[in-house]
Amino acid sequence: MYPNSNIKSYGFGIKQQEANSNRFLAIYFLDKLTGSLLLSKEYSLNPNSAIDVDLIGGFLNALYLFIKEVKPGSKSEEIQEINFDETRILYERYGRLLVVAITRKTNLTIERSILKQIVHDFYSRFEGSINHFDGRIEPSILNYKKRLEISNLNTNFNHNFGF
Repeated sequence: MYPNSNIKSYGFGIKQQEANSNRFLAIYFLDKLTGSLLLSKEYSLNPNSAIDVDLIGGFLNALYLFIKEVKPGSKSEEIQEINFDETRILYERYGRLLVVAITRKTNLTIERSILKQIVHDFYSRFEGSINHFDGRIEPSILNYKKRLEISNLNTNFNHNFGF
């Protein structure tokens, strides 16, 4: 926790001045079938916070699969979100793509809307690579991190960036 503040970092090491401006703490793009991490973007500005993104991605995917297995009945249930006191983990799936966002609890409707826009944008750009994923992550997917860096994720995700 920051001195003289009620803001918790939850291991993401956000600078004091940035803590109130970031709605999203991290976003993970996973291949649902293999659990492989395709891309991640952490909004951590502290170089001393060492986050093993592969471990986090694998855990988030395993949790998703676990919920699907333990749900009794014929209808397959998918995890939508996990809530904590001040943060939440949102899940959004599109085909083979599973995107998980860790957010500050600001407004669930806005957070979910932005996440859906990101999922749609990412999937529409890389549909072929996602559906034929063979364990190799293409450089164009890795370049998507630049798009996330220049986008303001506190409001609606803007589709007008071209690179």
